[in-house]
Amino acid sequence: MKTKNAVSTFTVLIADDHEIIRRGLKGLISDFWPGVDIIHASTLEQALVEVKKSPSLIIIDVNLPGGNNLKVIDQIKLVQPNAKILVFSSLNENIYAVPYLKSGASGYLTKNAEESEIVTAITTILAGSRYSSRNVKENMFNSILGNDADNPFTKLSGRELEVAELLTKGIGVLEISNQLKLQMGTVSTYKLRLFQKLKIKSIIELAEKMSIYER
Repeated sequence: MKTKNAVSTFTVLIADDHEIIRRGLKGLISDFWPGVDIIHASTLEQALVEVKKSPSLIIIDVNLPGGNNLKVIDQIKLVQPNAKILVFSSLNENIYAVPYLKSGASGYLTKNAEESEIVTAITTILAGSRYSSRNVKENMFNSILGNDADNPFTKLSGRELEVAELLTKGIGVLEISNQLKLQMGTVSTYKLRLFQKLKIKSIIELAEKMSIYER
């Protein structure tokens, strides 16, 4: 039997472009915290408007229309510097969790997380701490110790990871520079660095290696 939390005086912003996800999270949160105020957004533009209302917690899919990269965290922080953000994503945590946590997110969960873990994550973040799965904590621990050979993607910076993701989608350097608002030479430098860090020589190898660590 679920134990309901007596604390209910807070507001949660759920930002996701899938209505079924928004409804599911609302039901779970409302069940555990009766009386909680929940607001919704289905695009990044809508989310940034709602963020001005200073919600206690923002649960966001960073692949919202208008978003799609690590800048989402920065954009929210520009509106609310002290925002508590739980990234709720379908992106594989082995590759993406650490960069988002480093960029300022308060927590990272994949959309296949159990209800109990979602509740734990929300409780932890509202209490002022950060949340990540045991697997992500292990990745961060290995990264700090320099023992990250098992997951070379922990070596990439947030920007390098963005470039890597776009490259695997078949997007060229020119278009990447336009999307990320960077000079072509800068994008080429990021590409060179990530190739060196991952010890690869082609985008095909990049896609193959990323597919391995997304499993």
